Amino acid sequence: MDNKQNRQQPQTTVLVIDDHPVFQDGISVILDALLAPVEIIQALNAKEAFAHANSRADLDWIFVDYQLPDSDGLSIIKELNTLMITAPIVMMSGVDDLELVSKALKLGVSGFIHKTGGKMIFKDCLDTIEQGKVYLPTDTRVRLEHYQQTVGKQNEAIMKQLSTRRMDVLLLVAEGYSNQEIAGSLSISEATVKSHVSALMSILDADSRYHCVAEARKLGLIK
Repeated sequence: MDNKQNRQQPQTTVLVIDDHPVFQDGISVILDALLAPVEIIQALNAKEAFAHANSRADLDWIFVDYQLPDSDGLSIIKELNTLMITAPIVMMSGVDDLELVSKALKLGVSGFIHKTGGKMIFKDCLDTIEQGKVYLPTDTRVRLEHYQQTVGKQNEAIMKQLSTRRMDVLLLVAEGYSNQEIAGSLSISEATVKSHVSALMSILDADSRYHCVAEARKLGLIK
């Protein structure tokens, strides 16, 4: 009777997006133990992931690695959101990067897991999300709260120093414009542009135009 009841249980469908076959096998074993009966669909790259996401309306869970050969986890999540995928998405990474976690949460992921986590970590993640909460490892959650407070204060201090004109210059620098091109675009002198660029580098504690843009993107000031 028990075997018959098990066969009648609805099957859980999970899409795992990761380019490492060994990890794919490992997570399959864990998910099979936690979610049986389960169908695990493996995607080794973004192209395969989108093909499965488009063709399978029955996905219950999606686990996506951050680093893939043809894309990255954040870009994949953005595309899955565009496809109106409703299955909970869990980001996996071998690096506990707080900036990455913060960006993933802003995109609406339901959880974040270290790739070194074992069966109990996955169980805690699944249970937490099924309760309608977002899962983060305890240590990550504590450090993320501190990180967000620190970045928030830093952004506030920086924004007070960024006039509309300086933001205009920053955006054009990010587009790869030269000082001469920025001057022509904004109808200001090249000397004024140099002054704004110098101020931006000082405000963002950067030692080059490239570094300046990188810091601005890191802080979310520009895309």
